[in-house]
Amino acid sequence: MRFRIPDWAIYFLIVFLFYVNAVNVTPDLEGSVPPPDLGPMMPSESPRDTTVLVEMDVPASGIGTAFAVDKSGTWLTARHVIDGCDEVGLNLGNGKVIRADSRVSNDTDIGILNTRWKREPLPSDISSSRRIGEHGYFFGFPQGRPGEAVAALLGRHRLMVRGRYRTEEAILAWTEVGRTRGLRGTLGGMSGGPVLDLDGEVIGIVAAESPRRGRIYSVAPSSLKGVLPAIITDGANAISDDSYGLEADKLRRQRRIAQVICVVN
Repeated sequence: MRFRIPDWAIYFLIVFLFYVNAVNVTPDLEGSVPPPDLGPMMPSESPRDTTVLVEMDVPASGIGTAFAVDKSGTWLTARHVIDGCDEVGLNLGNGKVIRADSRVSNDTDIGILNTRWKREPLPSDISSSRRIGEHGYFFGFPQGRPGEAVAALLGRHRLMVRGRYRTEEAILAWTEVGRTRGLRGTLGGMSGGPVLDLDGEVIGIVAAESPRRGRIYSVAPSSLKGVLPAIITDGANAISDDSYGLEADKLRRQRRIAQVICVVN
């Protein structure tokens, strides 16, 4: 779900985003969000889980999202955002781009960035069981600008990636119920961004979308075990369907969520 742009436009986009990200604007959310209609606990993986097929084309310059996971300059994003890139950086706004060393998981849609940009990590909780219908909050830079969405958990699916590399993994499927006002169409550019629960803790990474069906897919908590540091509880703020835009804006302003820039020469 990396949002691809022509190579000739990538450098213009970088300069333009310096100004966009430097402006602190309170998010304008689209309408009201219905309260969660909680169902049963999400069942275990099954061979009957719905399959989601994604074809990976040749690498191309583009943008995505990443978030801080420790105090040593480590960030997580989606594998497909940085896979095949010749150069990777974090756009921190105000004319500042930090170069990142990148590596990817061979089994999941997870990418790891090592940088000299050390920020307070986002708290996480990948051990708790999830309930069907619970709301998740998706933060990042859809279409290259700050934005967020809220979605209700449908259940577990299976992501099959084919093309320039092949992986197969369990993912969580969500149905979108709200987003930033004025944001239409694709959420491309949000890939690699964090998925937070009502407690304000990371439970996944944005991996893919199906715009026509209103679906968002995220890396499952089980795939994050061994990648995320030990569970961090300090600094978590409860999130509601009324406040998720403000929380997303705060995390971007603190540069704990940043835009990823991929350049393919």
